[in-house]
Amino acid sequence: MRGSTDFHGCCMQITAYAAENCQPIFATMARIALNARLLIPGRLEGIGWFTHECYQRLISAHPEHEFQLIFDRAPSTEFCYGNNASEVRLLPPARRPFLYDAWFDYSVTRQLKRWSADVFLSTDGMLSRRTHVPQIPVFHDLNFMHHPEWMPAREANYYRSRFPEFAKIAARILTVSDYSRHDIASQFKVAIDSIDVVYNAPAKEYKPLVSPDLAQAQRNRVAGGQAYFVFVGSLHPRKNISGLLQAFGAYRAMGGKHELVIVGESMWSDEMRNQPGVHFSGRLEREMLAATVKASEGLVFIPWFEGFGVPIVEAFASGVPVIASNRTAMPEVCGGAAVALVEPDDAHGIASWMKRLEGDSALRQEAVERGLARAQAFSWDDSAAQLWTSIEQVLKP
Repeated sequence: MRGSTDFHGCCMQITAYAAENCQPIFATMARIALNARLLIPGRLEGIGWFTHECYQRLISAHPEHEFQLIFDRAPSTEFCYGNNASEVRLLPPARRPFLYDAWFDYSVTRQLKRWSADVFLSTDGMLSRRTHVPQIPVFHDLNFMHHPEWMPAREANYYRSRFPEFAKIAARILTVSDYSRHDIASQFKVAIDSIDVVYNAPAKEYKPLVSPDLAQAQRNRVAGGQAYFVFVGSLHPRKNISGLLQAFGAYRAMGGKHELVIVGESMWSDEMRNQPGVHFSGRLEREMLAATVKASEGLVFIPWFEGFGVPIVEAFASGVPVIASNRTAMPEVCGGAAVALVEPDDAHGIASWMKRLEGDSALRQEAVERGLARAQAFSWDDSAAQLWTSIEQVLKP
């Protein structure tokens, strides 16, 4: 079933899709609209993965309800999650701050009314300021409130202007850590009991390697055949790549032998790339990324600011020790399972823990066991269930 309807005004065009392998859509008890703007085939990043993992479980678990995924580009059949879900494309594509307002305030507002939505869930945190439909945003962190200098000015100004408004109009707010829950309540002056925590979780690809040969094959691919520490994340100022490189230099000066593999795309920053022993892999697809983490000697993850810190739980689930920053949400996520929690600017201290991890097999094994146990606290099934509990609270008469 395919159809399209053009709406004149505010550059709005709607195209409704039911993927070829989906059955006709039927009306059920509640109509739940879902912001699917970041479900981009082959380009899922942090919030995109959160969206994908939660939406597919949410829709599958509740066939008694009807869902509509709202895209700003042509939907892919990859995101056809069930017979009780439809897909709609709204224009204009919302990829710049001035287009965010056009898309959410006009295109989304009209579609929510047209579809008679009962609630709108937005996993990127952005909302319509013109609808009367109850809305639930997910605020992943408030980095932009604390450090606007780490973002392009136009983006920072938009987030700092709009997100306080979104917090005020939200029926409930979701976030990914208790740290962020308290931060949101403090920054935006909203009641803390109106904010629910829905954790991130590791994907199924993250599990311990069982073959030394597989580990060596991955070392050959990413680190010239050498054992290595790994960092995963965008090369963004808040990720503290410069501090990581300084710590790695200090570790090598102490006689450390491992290499360092840095996985991630450059994002508003230009980091030094000529340091001996450092390998910049760029962005890796999910299976290759998981293989790179699993084959590493440890994750060194020392950002200045995180609302959660997904690489930490991915490393835990992979049986990989973690040296983590002691800032923001990272101690909460580690839950006592890290090798060490460190000051992000303490290069010597970080290097010392890297050297200890290299040479102390008992320390390593204890960290692996603690991490595997801690990883059990995070699952996408649990996260989707918590998300549904929040939706139910809004749907209650």
